[in-house]
Amino acid sequence: MNRLDLSKKLKIARIESGLKQEEIAELMCLPISAISVIEKGTRKVDVIELVKFAEYYSKPIEWFFHEEEQENYRRWYDKDKKLAEALKLLKKAPVKYQKSCACAIIGFLKESGLIK
Repeated sequence: MNRLDLSKKLKIARIESGLKQEEIAELMCLPISAISVIEKGTRKVDVIELVKFAEYYSKPIEWFFHEEEQENYRRWYDKDKKLAEALKLLKKAPVKYQKSCACAIIGFLKESGLIK
């Protein structure tokens, strides 16, 4: 993977997370111009920054290095297509909607008596 490929993945992850360049710049304690040049591929990203990006974008580090999403059945939810699809869509939703969905699921499970 080269810097340009990583920069494209960083931009995709930011957009999927629902964050603007200004918002991630503030979270990362960087100027907006730094985010811009990172996403253009003209500035390197160090390991610490990549870890922070992954955290803020709710992506595993390895997501930034895979060309295509591969079927991975190591996780419990990958074995069920509906669960895998739901979590995949949830990860693509803006963070504020991810939290709302999580609250709705928690409320449903507790109120239904399925989970104590």
